[in-house]
Amino acid sequence: MKLYSETKITVVGKAEPTLSQDGRTKYYRVAVMQNGQATNLSVTEEIYDSIPDGLVEVVLVTAFDDKYGSFKADRLERVLSVNGRPFEKSAPAPAAATPEKAAK
Repeated sequence: MKLYSETKITVVGKAEPTLSQDGRTKYYRVAVMQNGQATNLSVTEEIYDSIPDGLVEVVLVTAFDDKYGSFKADRLERVLSVNGRPFEKSAPAPAAATPEKAAK
């Protein structure tokens, strides 16, 4: 049985991806901290690539699989903050002012 939950956690670093022994699969991990305790958490490549560098507070959907005794991140719900500042996705650049509008 898999148990899913939302987990608010702070990502403090990203480990370099590692290859499986047969060289076919890459494994991704992030270093996380919660309530003063730190560990590494397995994540998908998509989650790994979506987390910016720095101290990043995120909400993940996590899954515990009792059959295998594994705990991993299933998907990234949202990034809350980066280095203590609220996270905002980069907005498109504002349209350049035309000379007519600038003269008014």
